[in-house]
Amino acid sequence: MQNNSFSLDDSLKILQKSFLFEKIDKEELKQIIKSSTLINWKRNETIDSDMGAKYFHIILKGRLKITCINPQTGRSISLFILSSGDIFDIVTLLDGKEHIVFPVAMDDIFALRFPLKKARQLLKDYPNFNASFLPYLGQTMRELEDFGESLVFNDTSVRLAKLILKHTSPKEIQDHHHVKLINNLSHESLAEMIGSVRSVVSTQMEKLKKEGIILSKRGYLAVRNLEKLIEKCDDFKI
Repeated sequence: MQNNSFSLDDSLKILQKSFLFEKIDKEELKQIIKSSTLINWKRNETIDSDMGAKYFHIILKGRLKITCINPQTGRSISLFILSSGDIFDIVTLLDGKEHIVFPVAMDDIFALRFPLKKARQLLKDYPNFNASFLPYLGQTMRELEDFGESLVFNDTSVRLAKLILKHTSPKEIQDHHHVKLINNLSHESLAEMIGSVRSVVSTQMEKLKKEGIILSKRGYLAVRNLEKLIEKCDDFKI
């Protein structure tokens, strides 16, 4: 690893808490980390769109937004926000074909980098990694399925409520519930995540505030009334 911002033990502790790596043997996980290169992207940096065709990354710290852009209209939609323990690019890793998406660093990011050929070899050499990879892939596909279903069947207010609920911690902090990953995003960024526009999201956020469902100010988002938020989402469950 070429950057000493993260030690082997630091990387190990982070990945052992993630869905993808928590069941992998400690010594095997150490070997995987040792075979990587530690890289850093700065906040707001747009990553080369062909980067995923060359390398496979495991995120240690920070958030990476994966966006698709319509070249005719310039409109964009965010497919995922990846964070600690997530991997990129899973599509190219599987089929080896070009995948046109635009990754944007939402924070300063540290990630482990592997050439794609080496990443595929890791799946062969470490059966525990391979076994954990399939449920992770299933979870990713389910999220895309839920997203597509919501775009077709739900209006903007329900899509926004579902997005907030998806990232809401069920544990209360004083009189509210913490919202993870999206808690400091702009209304424009939230709009990208539900296939809408900033003005509509701003209107819906104000309605949620007036109804006492959310707390939103100065880049901070929390849920005040979890039961009412769930009602907004119909049968959506966390």
